[in-house]
Amino acid sequence: MVECDLRFGRYCSPFADNHFNQDMENADARPMISSFSPPWLSSICIKGTNKPFENLLSVKHYLDTPVFTPIEDLEIGSDLGSFVGKDHYPIPAVSDREGYHKDRHYDWWMSGLRDCICAKRTLMRHGLSLNPGDNVFELGCASGRVLRHFACQETGLTIWGADIQLRHVEWIRKFLPERIRVFQNSVLPQLPLESNSQKLVYGFSVFTHIDDFELAWLAELRRILIPGGIAYLTIHSERTWKNMNPEWPLWKGLNRHKDEIPDYEISADLFKGPMPAQKTVFWWTTGQNYNAQVFHSEDYIRNAWGRFFSIKEIIAAGYDYQDVVVLQKK
Repeated sequence: MVECDLRFGRYCSPFADNHFNQDMENADARPMISSFSPPWLSSICIKGTNKPFENLLSVKHYLDTPVFTPIEDLEIGSDLGSFVGKDHYPIPAVSDREGYHKDRHYDWWMSGLRDCICAKRTLMRHGLSLNPGDNVFELGCASGRVLRHFACQETGLTIWGADIQLRHVEWIRKFLPERIRVFQNSVLPQLPLESNSQKLVYGFSVFTHIDDFELAWLAELRRILIPGGIAYLTIHSERTWKNMNPEWPLWKGLNRHKDEIPDYEISADLFKGPMPAQKTVFWWTTGQNYNAQVFHSEDYIRNAWGRFFSIKEIIAAGYDYQDVVVLQKK
């Protein structure tokens, strides 16, 4: 018997046991990362450490933990148990998912499921569906929060992923299905993918960090999409700006770096007024790559991004406090 509490996004099973032992072969394997990191390389990508991975168990071992990711609007009902049953892969340690969701491991998994389903339903809403032989690509896949769900739910797809951090790439390569083709990219807008090859391209919290080369990255994503293909990209919008909350990681991060941000004085008063520019960039002088937060106005998106794609819709709060821009290759 399976019970689903959709108010809390919780799948409850009488077989759930957080104390089960699971064969974690290679769980402590070291990533294939050398110590070579010259300044030129560190300026365009991140290697990460080569210490052994310390994985968590698969999702079925965390079903009795709280979940704050809303799923009731997805109306997936008892299918939730099926999604859980298809994913027997380990969950990365908190340190290998950049701290997201902290010790709420089921919440982390559930957030990826939600974003996968929302991206697929958006594709269908615009007249496309994923079929065997289709290609899907995620830019900024980290350690596979969303990518794993495409791999577990869809058979016959060719799934691609890229991330700027090599340690994330190594985690996916070692612990998720082999049919995921994952590689490291850099800040430079170039991808080793064929033109007109991808039906769906998506990126969560990627263009929220891209200052330079933004339009070149859009051109590169357009190149790899099939004609009529969809790009599903999240942004910090004017709505994000207006609703800035001290509890958000976004605000906490900006506040943490406020003394290192040269262009603006970070304060609550700043966000009470309008965005200073249609594309407002907070950058700081420390760090190598994760050192910018970018906000876009809708006018900017339609004027600048609309030169590369047909803008199908902008989904308010489609990804937590970020909006989703849905683009189609003309």
